[in-house]
Amino acid sequence: MTRDVFPPISPDKKGFYPESVYWEAIERYPTVADLVTRKAEENQDQVWLEFQDGRTFTYREVDRISDCLAAGFYQKGIREEDRAAIFGLNSPEWILSYFGLLKLGAVPVTVNTGFVKDPLVYNFTASDARYAIVDYRLMDRFKDVEAQLGFIEHVFVIGKDQFDKQQAPSMPYSCIEDLLETTPDPSLRATKYPKDPCTMILTSGTTGPSKVVADTNAQFISTALFLIDAGGITPKSVIYTYLPLFHIMALDMATILSMLANAKIVLVESFNPNVFWEHIHRYQATHFHAVGPILEMLFKQPETDLEKNHGPITAVAYCSKEIWMHAKERFNISITGGYGSTEVGIPVSAPYDISSKGENPPGACGLVGPHVEVAIMDETGHFLPAHQSGEILVRPKIPWAIFLEYYKMPEATAEAFKGLWFHTGDSGYFDENGFLHFVDRLKDAIRRKGENISSYEVEQVLMKQPGIQETIVIPAPSEVGEDEVMAVVVPAPDSGLTFEEVIRYCKENMPHFWVPRYVRFVDSLPRTQTGRIQKFTYREQGVTPDTYDRKA
Repeated sequence: MTRDVFPPISPDKKGFYPESVYWEAIERYPTVADLVTRKAEENQDQVWLEFQDGRTFTYREVDRISDCLAAGFYQKGIREEDRAAIFGLNSPEWILSYFGLLKLGAVPVTVNTGFVKDPLVYNFTASDARYAIVDYRLMDRFKDVEAQLGFIEHVFVIGKDQFDKQQAPSMPYSCIEDLLETTPDPSLRATKYPKDPCTMILTSGTTGPSKVVADTNAQFISTALFLIDAGGITPKSVIYTYLPLFHIMALDMATILSMLANAKIVLVESFNPNVFWEHIHRYQATHFHAVGPILEMLFKQPETDLEKNHGPITAVAYCSKEIWMHAKERFNISITGGYGSTEVGIPVSAPYDISSKGENPPGACGLVGPHVEVAIMDETGHFLPAHQSGEILVRPKIPWAIFLEYYKMPEATAEAFKGLWFHTGDSGYFDENGFLHFVDRLKDAIRRKGENISSYEVEQVLMKQPGIQETIVIPAPSEVGEDEVMAVVVPAPDSGLTFEEVIRYCKENMPHFWVPRYVRFVDSLPRTQTGRIQKFTYREQGVTPDTYDRKA
């Protein structure tokens, strides 16, 4: 392996890097902020980022501009350990602001761009954010709840030229663009360590409110290296990124990954199946992330020569065996497989020498990475052998290589780490060759179009509807994989509640991906002797003839 660049490059490499390479990554780049600076030194004027509007940024420019933003944020009051929430669509300014906050020692908080009203307020309050970076296109949503955000000390607006000042927030604000030429101040650079958080991401709750996951620098660096390892990513690679930056997949496994790999990232605002293959050719992309129903959406497009006649392309993806085989055949791509979460990053995937040849079992997640341990445990706490399903457990071999904590939820953190393993709440098994196979979710959560949804939180919004006496929210089968959201509702007596009123209320008060597709009215909800609602009753019944389908 050549050692003049990092990660090391060897065309003949078999399997994953040895564990020592993962330790070296953390030693070279202890934090994400250090990564930005070191890679600017290593790659200088090589283009790192290209945005859909044609703008490009070199490694050195990204380092310089984020230094300017760090100084600008400091002048406006942000200090080390302060939390700043980023509520914006994909853009270079999003990424540059993220890096600037880290250099200052502040903690970036990502905000789901689908959030409105109560979920949006919760994202800010649960993370103790005191500063907000808001895309001008989302300012109306921010303004809608700003009376509940009196703790925000300053707002930074992305999009100065398009921003309507009549929509200005009531608290002090500045435009990100006005900070881009602030004189950098090296004395402001904070000293941070691999164990320190590099972001806080809201992840769906299961039986309670969503949790704020504090992800560490070591987690981001080691996970990025593992997917470089699995995806065969080199300095010549181009990572096509359309997933939202508030998700760990785009933020760590595309943005940080491409920088660590000395590669290039192409960023677009969102996924558009109509132009996907055109973009793959235009940007000469070599890698993309196919989470959720992305592949199914591409299947629905008319077949074209573009989707098959291209250079080598690797999809960083996990999907069913059937979708996997169809995608490989129709699109002429390799698929890595993978398993992970916001808490643990990606601990499982397939080595590139296997996946590039299509030798990894279709539908399998992959092999355990060198930076972690993964085990399968039954309900009694016994580890299980191959082909026996149980809960998937993960723990780091590299210190701090999984998340730090659920912020301000010590009991939930301790519960998740019972027995010094992180309990994922997912079930799976290993086969005789060490490949992990995902079986199902143990958690009471819903996954819809790549989004994890807390049934509890959807229920809490629904219960504010005056015409609803009681409700539960459950997953229902979807035609394109994953789940649809279904609400089972007990109408309040004499309310005259209609299905249309429920859907209208949902559209006005929750993110679009929370809005139920199915609504069923019932007279009462079955309960156990201890008063717990028996959700499984309705999960087993599924979509019944008396269920309203808003797509029908």
